[in-house]
Amino acid sequence: MPGPVFLDGDTVSLRPATDADVSFLRENEQDPQIRASRSVQTPVSEEQARRRIGGTMGRSDDTLGLLVCRDTTPVGFVYLLREQPNADVYRAAELAYWVTPGEWGNGYATAASELAVEYAFAELGLHRVDASAFESNTASKRVLEKLGFTREGTARRAAYVDGEWIDVAEFGLLESEWATGRHEQS
Repeated sequence: MPGPVFLDGDTVSLRPATDADVSFLRENEQDPQIRASRSVQTPVSEEQARRRIGGTMGRSDDTLGLLVCRDTTPVGFVYLLREQPNADVYRAAELAYWVTPGEWGNGYATAASELAVEYAFAELGLHRVDASAFESNTASKRVLEKLGFTREGTARRAAYVDGEWIDVAEFGLLESEWATGRHEQS
């Protein structure tokens, strides 16, 4: 059972992970289908999964990491990563997310990301949220487009996945764009 609701939406809620969620996190972050869409390609240890407990993580606990839940059932994880140098000065974060393969196509990544981005701008006072997706990950790119992110370029052959170099699509969203409701028109 995940921790108490932190952010609540119509179809999902975002909650801090607890000790009881460590096996869910490890099992899913090891899943080949999830790994194929993420830049993290090594096995996740129990210690690494435990770093996601409590809702904050990272070098200075500036990164937000929350379970994506349908009712009380975990179906994914969403991050606002604040690990880049000067992220605090630039008021920036990187959005990342994953959803269990059995729940793909239900809109949970979009709903969770929308809650996280709203929190980033309205509560954290961020200026910019970045995101990226492997060029082949059409579903993830569509999530970002629905939320109003602008494709800003391609990092050519920037990720090494399954023995080959692949391109990474780079996206950005400014607070001013979010405030004008661009995400509501997609």
